[in-house]
Amino acid sequence: MAPHPSKAELIKEVETLRRELAELRTHETLSRRTSKGLQIVERQLAGIIQSTMDAIITIDDEQRVVQFNAAAESMFGCSANETMGKPIDRFLPERFRANHRQHVKNFGKTQITDRRMGALGAVSGLRVNGEEFPIEASISQFKKGKQRFFTVILRDITERKGLERQLRQTERLAELGTLAAGMAHEIGTPMNVILGRAEYLMRKTSEESTKKELTTIVAQVERITKIMNQLLSFARQRPIERHPLALSLVVHEIVDVFRERLEKQRIRLEVDLEPHCPTVPADRDQMGQVLLNLIVNAIQAMSGGGTLSLTLRCRNDHVLLSVSDTGCGIPADHVPKLFTPFFSTKEVGEGTGLGLTVVHGIIEEHQGSITVDSEPGRGTTFHIHLPVQQALAEPSPPRGRGQGEEA
Repeated sequence: MAPHPSKAELIKEVETLRRELAELRTHETLSRRTSKGLQIVERQLAGIIQSTMDAIITIDDEQRVVQFNAAAESMFGCSANETMGKPIDRFLPERFRANHRQHVKNFGKTQITDRRMGALGAVSGLRVNGEEFPIEASISQFKKGKQRFFTVILRDITERKGLERQLRQTERLAELGTLAAGMAHEIGTPMNVILGRAEYLMRKTSEESTKKELTTIVAQVERITKIMNQLLSFARQRPIERHPLALSLVVHEIVDVFRERLEKQRIRLEVDLEPHCPTVPADRDQMGQVLLNLIVNAIQAMSGGGTLSLTLRCRNDHVLLSVSDTGCGIPADHVPKLFTPFFSTKEVGEGTGLGLTVVHGIIEEHQGSITVDSEPGRGTTFHIHLPVQQALAEPSPPRGRGQGEEA
């Protein structure tokens, strides 16, 4: 496959062919040979314009479209017939249109080629459905008789921008991993000393006010420790150790940790685990961390009470673990960002924005997947799909409702 030419190479080739056309057209009487050469050059030019992967749009001095190639039709989602004679700035977000029109006028005077629209801040195109997307642009001009025309070559750089973002995030996470490892060592020891002394003093004192203050110290130290553990998990400092694991055991272990807290916050617990589900190849501690993070989020979403539901289902080659709450729900525009590092819907100081990122990373490392269903005001459900331990899985009995547990 031939390499995709740069915009500079493409615009140079188009300009060369247009100059040849202009020279051929200067003859008042075309000989048969000249006429044939003109047709060849015209076909070459038309072929390049229609076959290139970049959008090529030609406009007149009033900045109205006079040429719109196939790539432009695909890029902007409209046909050439719909576009002819209409202003080109309809393909730019409104905030960029004035700058673009001035840029074209200035270009007509300076005649500087291959100038990026980005130099004037216009780095977005606008499809007819209203979707914005990043573009890179070059512009040139030519004359046909006394008329002046401009050719704009546009390249959709959505994919490139996405790869650049991924690279920046990867570099950021690598730096975070190094930082987290160092911080865990430097902070862990003094935090353990503070925690130990505070707990010792709590046992020694009988004054309620002092106990209350010491309880605050213990809670904050535990919060710091939790954040450090999340950072370490996020940085993947410990390799996972997969063993055949019954997820129902993990569910019961984690639920026991939260029973008292759920009762205090008036949250009803419903546990519905399908019996005889096959085991999954998983790290027990990391699966516990996944469930822990999801339950904590669910509790925080139900500040006024509600229902927390945990269900486990067998699905042929995988098991489905779901965690549901009847809390405040998540706005639709936030759902795609939930697993993004440092994104949080909580107030400043209430979350690191790493909990769900850690969950997502753990599930992916276990060759599983996690999805979210949420509706503002009605609650949220996280669905975790994990592959079963094929070699150890036993045939499951007929499916049934299974045994439930309620608190």
